[in-house]
Amino acid sequence: MHGASIESRSADAKALAVPAGDDSSGTEAAPFVPEGIAVLGSHPATVSQAPFDKPWLIYACSPHNFEMRQLPRWDAWFEVHIPLADRTRAYPYLKFLETVPLVWMRDKQSIGHFPGARLYPEEEMKNEFGPFTFTSSIAFQIAMAIKDCEKYGIKQIGLWGIMQASPNEYAYQRPGIQALIWEATKRGIKVLAPKASRLFDPPPEDF
Repeated sequence: MHGASIESRSADAKALAVPAGDDSSGTEAAPFVPEGIAVLGSHPATVSQAPFDKPWLIYACSPHNFEMRQLPRWDAWFEVHIPLADRTRAYPYLKFLETVPLVWMRDKQSIGHFPGARLYPEEEMKNEFGPFTFTSSIAFQIAMAIKDCEKYGIKQIGLWGIMQASPNEYAYQRPGIQALIWEATKRGIKVLAPKASRLFDPPPEDF
């Protein structure tokens, strides 16, 4: 399946789910549908604002979310760098990835070393969303979130831990992320983000 399975979500997420039906009355409970999908970067200013205590799916990434803090929970991890082995991804982080039940990867040479790794459907995603939008790990996460929203009837995506104000991020990452935000909106998916993220700011008209 291309996307984090709702049925295999974390125990914490299951505990937060409130069935629509009442088993005691003999009616059948409706399938669990999360309120939204939270896409997490690692910026400390807003990552802790994510709805960990609500029935949202949590899509996380980044060594910083392992090395700098302990996230309360997550449902899928994304480690889409190629190559995976790099000085920016320390040995303890790689050992941590070995324990993650679901981690999306693109590095075909490394994926076999991680029991929970699944190959990210890169060709499928780029055929659908275009080859120019995948400029960051966040873009890969948002694309997956859009597909999962459509598959499971989820109505919104939230973006936390993502700050797009610096020149480097603006030049290389923000346009791809904003293109996916617009694509989600066109498909009827509401996209939320803290104002400080600057994700909804249009580019300056300085041409």
